[in-house]
Amino acid sequence: MTTMRIRDEVGLQVRHADQTRFGSGVTGLADALIARTCAPLIALARREGPARLVERSAEFMPRIFAPSALGGLYAAPDVLREDCLYPDAGRVTPAALIVRGLGPEGQGSLTLSLGSEAAELADVVGALDRGCPRPGRGLGARLWDALHDAGALTRETCDDIALGDGVTAVGHATVAWQHAGARLVVDPFAVPPLPGDVQRPLPCRALRPDVVLITHSHPDHFDLHALLRFGADTPIVVPQVARESLLSVDMALRLRELGFRRVVALEWHESLQVGPFRVVALPFFGEQPTSGEFLHPEARNRGNTYLVEAGGRRIACIADAGADAAGDTVALARAAALQHGTLDVLFGGYRAWRLHPIELLGTSVARYLLQVPRAQWEVRQQLMHDADDLLATAIAWGARAVVPYANGGAPWFARLGLGPHGDDDPEFDPDLATVTQAAARVAQAPTIHALRPGERMESFA
Repeated sequence: MTTMRIRDEVGLQVRHADQTRFGSGVTGLADALIARTCAPLIALARREGPARLVERSAEFMPRIFAPSALGGLYAAPDVLREDCLYPDAGRVTPAALIVRGLGPEGQGSLTLSLGSEAAELADVVGALDRGCPRPGRGLGARLWDALHDAGALTRETCDDIALGDGVTAVGHATVAWQHAGARLVVDPFAVPPLPGDVQRPLPCRALRPDVVLITHSHPDHFDLHALLRFGADTPIVVPQVARESLLSVDMALRLRELGFRRVVALEWHESLQVGPFRVVALPFFGEQPTSGEFLHPEARNRGNTYLVEAGGRRIACIADAGADAAGDTVALARAAALQHGTLDVLFGGYRAWRLHPIELLGTSVARYLLQVPRAQWEVRQQLMHDADDLLATAIAWGARAVVPYANGGAPWFARLGLGPHGDDDPEFDPDLATVTQAAARVAQAPTIHALRPGERMESFA
């Protein structure tokens, strides 16, 4: 029988049916509701720039939250309706698989309904990614036939690509550590290449992990395209989400309903051993609706940062961390150094994301605006670390080296709006030079390794 696999250029997206009243964070319908309500303001920002919104924020914010606008989402002043804050998870279900990147220009797509077969998806896609004959029935046969007819399958062999021992910066917030024949991958985020791309990202088959760690549920960290290609039996560690909320997707639930069999939800300060890797889940502070207090802190953007040890080496990945009312990542680093020891390498973001709340309109997390207290409507927020904060965290943790990450890093990320791409506000998407400049201002700063996507550290020096 002919064995075929999915081409690397093909992208996969799971579409969920969302029957909640106000929209779920799983589907983005809550953000779409806000966008519809505030469409004239978003249009103004596109015409005249976000600074125009900020200038008139004192005028616009009361209108945004008037009873005829977003005020209808509140049961009382500063109290979101229960079904807005906690959309019913049972009313959000996987409905279809969207396949993109088809045709000679890579612009074609197809949609395959899932229904009750959703629980087969991780098995089916994992097998197709590795290469398999046509399944005899069910979702596997339907997907095989649809992909074959669309030219999305290839007979090319699917040999693993050797990354080599050490830590590889795959791009954006994706990090792969290979040690003693095992591979750990943090926040795998796959952007399929387009025809004509000169630089090309590492394909999912190059990463094929023995364990995956997910920091939080934003789609550039919790990427079902990559996870489905890894297959149903890949161990995936996610943050513990007791109840799915507007800000936190219950990743364990969403993975299991797609057929993943080895999902582990870790609470802060819990640990586990997977092969040679000891993984400790640490708190995720920052990237909340404000840098201080917000309306419903119990429904925060729930995440983990991770400390990983293997072979006498220790790294940490802190993604989009920063500070909020619940804690500060610099203080976390100081405590972690005392409890677990100092670091060889810290992977950390430096984007800062400084903005006034009204600037959340039109973003992928417009729903954050709903949790901003009235007293902070006009207050500029810093939701993530900047370069100085990253250095302070590294020093507090005793890190010998820092790899700045989680800010794009390659053209395939830039075209999605991640990281600098030439025409943006440099403060919003700062260049790597900001980190080296920050290090120059610090006595005895750790070594800065500006790794490009695909580059690897072997010696941890």
